[in-house]
Amino acid sequence: MPILESRKITHAKNQLTQSLWLMLVIIVVLLATSLLPSGNREFFSFKKVNLLSDIQRKEIIHDSTLAIVAQDSLPVSDTVITEPTPKPIVEAPSNESPCPNGKTCLEDFSKNKDVMKVFFQALKKVNRNPVRIAFFGDSFIEGDVLCGSFRDTLQNLYGGRGVGFVPITSEVTQFRTTIQHSFSNWVTYSMVGKQSPNAPLGISGHSFVPLEQNELEYKPGRKQLTNKFEIIRLFYINRKASSLALTLNDTILSNTDLVQSETLQQEVIEGKNFKSIKLQFQNPDSLLVYGVSFENGPGVYVDNFSMRGNSGMGLSSISEELLQQFNQYQDYKLILLQYGLNLVTENDSMNYRAYQTRMIKVVNRLKGIFPKASIVLIGISDRGGNVDGEIKTLPAIPRMRDAQREIARKTNIAFWDLYSAMGGKNSIVKFTSAMPPLAAKDYTHLNFRGGRKLAKKLADALLYEENRYD
Repeated sequence: MPILESRKITHAKNQLTQSLWLMLVIIVVLLATSLLPSGNREFFSFKKVNLLSDIQRKEIIHDSTLAIVAQDSLPVSDTVITEPTPKPIVEAPSNESPCPNGKTCLEDFSKNKDVMKVFFQALKKVNRNPVRIAFFGDSFIEGDVLCGSFRDTLQNLYGGRGVGFVPITSEVTQFRTTIQHSFSNWVTYSMVGKQSPNAPLGISGHSFVPLEQNELEYKPGRKQLTNKFEIIRLFYINRKASSLALTLNDTILSNTDLVQSETLQQEVIEGKNFKSIKLQFQNPDSLLVYGVSFENGPGVYVDNFSMRGNSGMGLSSISEELLQQFNQYQDYKLILLQYGLNLVTENDSMNYRAYQTRMIKVVNRLKGIFPKASIVLIGISDRGGNVDGEIKTLPAIPRMRDAQREIARKTNIAFWDLYSAMGGKNSIVKFTSAMPPLAAKDYTHLNFRGGRKLAKKLADALLYEENRYD
């Protein structure tokens, strides 16, 4: 017996020794590969390894205390295959008067250099009629991280109170500060998720179906310009008899029968100093609900239509007829388009010609649906990733920016270079390392401080163009 036990112990020691040697060999190999330059070989490509990259990018936050998903996924329907990268596609236009130092000006590609005319003329009548802005984008603008400060700036100048359009369900209710929002017992359809032919998508790219015992509650946000609203507008399609039960400031009101129709309808609720509004839909068969708009008199309203994972091409999946019906109620005077982050990757070598082709169709379609709106394409923001073992601007970012500028040129709309407004190459690294930080540690998304900084630059660009127009 003692001899057998001795053999077992010796065997275990040998295994331990072999394991330690194996680990040492693996560490040496990894350290050696981290010193090798990246490049292409005959049958494979080699990318430089950074052993600390996972530590450098571990946290994913939208603000110092708020977590979100770091990486959007590109839907299969949005996949783009293109040719190898050419030289930059287009140079920025030379304006009649140079852009002042410190500003990133709009680039007007319209034939008469008056693409913003509709929006600026509407602002002159803002005391009589609301001026609405539709801000379409991906997760970069979700949660009102950028739109909230942009909205506040314009409402301080031109009036208006309230956050505008809010969807029925949302992924960002935990960190959006411009409105408090809760919901239960709803089915959500979207352009990047599940869809149904019986639930056509609305202007936000969503449609929402209430189930039995559904609930929906909104409360004013904590921000100065959004903590009061007096006009609530509900958008829906009701194919059968359904009713709405309202609770305003803990006061239960009698049920309201909803208009029965195959087309988009609007229910307007007016009051004073709403502290909360709870909506419950009775007999919800064949009822589609799209969203609620919160307002308070004339002024400027910015509707945030963010969609996590959307490349912009998904806008073509929204019914033209339904978009026109929304615009009959909203009469948008400015449309902002912010996309691109969901297409670039660390190893991306595409030139985005196919993306250009599809987005040109999207923009021209929007021009036909919203003929009385100015349109601005906002270029891609900076994004960092592992480049030769360091966190730097992804090489694809300038190529996407150039492709988007060419989209604006070919569709005769305006372009705003967000990448340059941030500071150009490696600006997202500077945003992330700033004290206090201006961006999340995923080197992609802003936090609220960064959102305020870029919202001011966007508002400055619009106001500068308005002064030039005047």
